[in-house]
Amino acid sequence: MCQKSLKMRQHPAQYALSKAIEMTNGALDLNHVHVAACLYDNSLRSSDPGTFLSQDWYGHQAATPLYPASVVKTFFLHALAQFREDGLLEENAEDDRAAHQMMAISSNEATVYLVGRLTGADDGAPLSGEELEQWCRKRHRVQEWYDSQNQLQYRDINVLHGTYHDSPYGRAKQIRTNENGNKLTALASAALMHDIARGALARSDWMLNLMDREFQRGQQNLDPDGDQVTGFLADGLPNDVKLWSKAGHTSWTRHDLVYGERPDGKSFILSVMCDGEWSAQDRNFLPNFGKYFYQQAFES
Repeated sequence: MCQKSLKMRQHPAQYALSKAIEMTNGALDLNHVHVAACLYDNSLRSSDPGTFLSQDWYGHQAATPLYPASVVKTFFLHALAQFREDGLLEENAEDDRAAHQMMAISSNEATVYLVGRLTGADDGAPLSGEELEQWCRKRHRVQEWYDSQNQLQYRDINVLHGTYHDSPYGRAKQIRTNENGNKLTALASAALMHDIARGALARSDWMLNLMDREFQRGQQNLDPDGDQVTGFLADGLPNDVKLWSKAGHTSWTRHDLVYGERPDGKSFILSVMCDGEWSAQDRNFLPNFGKYFYQQAFES
């Protein structure tokens, strides 16, 4: 269960937010950081405490949507697992390969491929008229599925399109008009990771295995495009804490979503999302957040 004693003292995530902000010397303020976090007395993989919203979780701007960068890939993975489970999408080895690359090295090409598979609306040349309208309706299939769940933690999110190294082109660019882009909240991300870790979703073990971050920790000269450790929360957490995560990074965002387990079985979820050009270039705020969170939660 989530640690009830936190009601008697400052939540470690609140402490970490204050300390990590202080370390930026005024370069980052609270308006540009979104946080949802929870501590658990046991491993979520072995003990189900119920829904995220029923826990003593901490939030700062947690329900405010912003561009999620590659964190949205976790949501496409969830849709892929459930669509397969429901028979809406047949099993396919190429989908498995794409899912692995999407999560392990944050491949944009794999994500665009899977968005096409999930929606039946592949990227391609510009369209017009009824053809474009039909394509756009298909492209909203994953978003409509999330909407149909009518879950509070998924309110105000958009899960609409793949991720791109520089820009979408053709019909993928056309659908991005009028701010019709991806949006997530720190709450939505934390709640999804919570449900995956506690085994509450179809193929939870499969999804969690794809987010195992151990293969990147301690490695040298990782490809910056796929590195989800350096400059993220993992950088500030002890090496004996086992981690599953999905990071995101653009020229104006830097986010991380982590589920961690200590050797003693205690666990935690951190969803920290930062926007602004300074945040995007900085590689210290998220590691500092992770370090201060862990110190306050487990070493104070």
